[in-house]
Amino acid sequence: MTDTRPPALLLFAHGSRDPAWRAPLDAVGQRIAAQHPGRCGLAFLEFMQPELPDALQALAQAGERAIVVVPLFWASGKHIKIDLSEAIERFVQAHPEVSVRVATALGEAQAVQIALADYAVSCATIPPKE
Repeated sequence: MTDTRPPALLLFAHGSRDPAWRAPLDAVGQRIAAQHPGRCGLAFLEFMQPELPDALQALAQAGERAIVVVPLFWASGKHIKIDLSEAIERFVQAHPEVSVRVATALGEAQAVQIALADYAVSCATIPPKE
């Protein structure tokens, strides 16, 4: 029998010691949950919970067989090329029944670049502070 459920989306961010730092990410996760019929979660490299290996493990234990990791990093630097890749490799070796795909880094996605450019242009219409 083929699993026809949509893949789980796992947003992967760096993390911060400041708890308020994650508020925009929680808001994005809530928007995704309202639109995406599958599971959606957050995972962090460091400083915040859950860290990536724990989040992947939780999804596997919940029966997810397809996961798309969405890196919320500006570009594919060390954290994507090495840290994320190694964590995914370890997870897949331990869970060969789970398919894991990594999406493009946030800042490398054309849709995000367009949205950022539109936002920057809209800032030109903000009246100056008196």
